[in-house]
Amino acid sequence: MRIQYLIHIVGMLLVLVGCKDQNKILDDLNGIKKGFLDEIVQEDVIESPFHIGYTFRTVFFSKEVVSLFGEIDVYNHLPHGWKYYEGKTLCKIDGRFREITLDDLFKTSSQKEFLRKYCEENLKCENEQSTYFSGENPLLTVLDRKHLHAFVVDCQFLVLIFQPYCVGGCGDGPFIVKIPYEQLKGHWNSESSLVINLERVISSQSFTSSWEQGEWIYREKENGKIESSRQ
Repeated sequence: MRIQYLIHIVGMLLVLVGCKDQNKILDDLNGIKKGFLDEIVQEDVIESPFHIGYTFRTVFFSKEVVSLFGEIDVYNHLPHGWKYYEGKTLCKIDGRFREITLDDLFKTSSQKEFLRKYCEENLKCENEQSTYFSGENPLLTVLDRKHLHAFVVDCQFLVLIFQPYCVGGCGDGPFIVKIPYEQLKGHWNSESSLVINLERVISSQSFTSSWEQGEWIYREKENGKIESSRQ
């Protein structure tokens, strides 16, 4: 019992410490790189080699809707480094691309609660990954709404992305919840420009879509049908 209690305490500390990193932003990559260099020159040889890596790729691409997933992985000292995930979804409105947030898609209290509850239940029961909500003695039982901010869209799902240690361990991520568009009907802002344009683009079949690298890509063929292939 005492060991289980200690494991629970350590787990909760990881949750609290890890979630602080969600305040890191990737808008200033040069600043992150400078901080990385300033830090590693003060470390010992035994802690090296160090690294910093950043990827930013399209998950959904069309002439009206673009959704991208970004990931940074930094190791700058022992015992471990840090990761951060970002989602950027742009929608063409009045001829210009504008970034869409979850608050644009879920405006009312009931819509926001639907999203929170859906993700919570998925993390508890239906998620393929082992999360802090899993098992007989979960570390967490209630999902804090503040962890719902990073997302992308593809041709089938709204994909919520959680930062390291917020719903699961750093090495097992990114932790995601996929919500089929059919299940969002009546629960999100159907008047959002993204919802309207996304439905139109998917119907037109003029797009590419791939959440995971190596997953199916869907693109327009000359005959107007969807072509499927692997990366």
